[in-house]
Amino acid sequence: MRWFNRIEVRLSLLMALVAVTTSLLTVALNTLQRERTFRELPAEVRDFLRRNEGRPPSLNLTPELRQLLAEGRELRVQMRPSTTPDNPNPIFLVSPLDDPDAPPVALQAPPRPRRPSLEARLQQNLLIAGLVAALLGGLVALVFARRMARPIEAISAAASRLAQGNLSVRIPVPRGEDEVARLARSFNHMAASLERLETERKAMIADIAHELRTPLTVMQGRLEAIQDGVMPLEMAEIDRLHHQTALLARLVEDLRTLSLADAGRLNLMLRKLDLVEQVQRAVGAFQAALQAKAIRLELNLPSTPLYIQADPDRLSQVIGNLLTNALAHTPTGGTIALEITSDPAQAYLRIQDSGPGIPEEALGKVFDRFYRAEASRSRASGGSGLGLAIVKALVELHGGRVAARNHPAGGALFELALPLKPA
Repeated sequence: MRWFNRIEVRLSLLMALVAVTTSLLTVALNTLQRERTFRELPAEVRDFLRRNEGRPPSLNLTPELRQLLAEGRELRVQMRPSTTPDNPNPIFLVSPLDDPDAPPVALQAPPRPRRPSLEARLQQNLLIAGLVAALLGGLVALVFARRMARPIEAISAAASRLAQGNLSVRIPVPRGEDEVARLARSFNHMAASLERLETERKAMIADIAHELRTPLTVMQGRLEAIQDGVMPLEMAEIDRLHHQTALLARLVEDLRTLSLADAGRLNLMLRKLDLVEQVQRAVGAFQAALQAKAIRLELNLPSTPLYIQADPDRLSQVIGNLLTNALAHTPTGGTIALEITSDPAQAYLRIQDSGPGIPEEALGKVFDRFYRAEASRSRASGGSGLGLAIVKALVELHGGRVAARNHPAGGALFELALPLKPA
């Protein structure tokens, strides 16, 4: 990098230019003001100040004059102009009054050395002060510019490394709350977010490949066994293959839903609907599954409608995913409690199961994609790990929020909050 392209050099030159310009303007304004003030003075005073004659000439008395002054004799003094161009001081002729025939004594002050006038000295002092101010301003500018440029150079170097794929790069954050410190913190936050997203992307690709490989491997193995004549082609085998195909279709559809939600292209057909009625319809579809596991469903629903603005199909998908999750984690003979409450602004849907609850280390990850609180659960019984991620995406698209926690009485509790629409 050329020295002129460095930010501290440019800032220093800029601040030095500002200091020099300010000094020159000060000198010019001071000169203008002084000239205006001088023009208001009498002409004799202006000439006196410009000639720098601030004190009278010093006269050296001769011994004869000292004797006459000591005797107290009256003296006559005559002043004549100087006859020599080298000494412009006037000539004083002194003689005693009582002795007119006595030769007069000539006195003339020696010439003073030429010095600049008061106006010139003021101008010179202002110029010197301006140059000193410009020099000090340049030095101070260099120090501060270097202090400002150091973190910016670090950010530039880190950005280059980030562009080359090194997402772990971080820069030391300077102290303070100025723009440079905030820029450094924002860069570190951006780098951390990119690194996290890249890690999640790689993990998601690996999870997708793993999720797709399992049913495909099963299907391929069974089809090859049928081709080799090891396994007969029966309706039971066709049903098993159809089940694996359904798992694949469901996984692909879940991935499509999440990708559209991430891209902001998931269209919602919003309309006014009753949340209580929507929950009752969704619960009706799970009666057979609840009876199969002898699970008791406790409903605590308000007697009056609660109107919200939502997509009925997507809202049914949200409720269905939450009930599926609760059903999968509730033991046989357990209980699932579903409750709807509201305040003036929002409606709340809570689903609690009587299962083992959510491990503490998993509370912040239950809505992550492909995450299972129980790693040992099979895909056939535990799903693809995308249901709760879809719940979170769809609820946020409706302007609501979803949270998960463990109930004090035991089991997991999922709570949805959706904005109300006035009736």
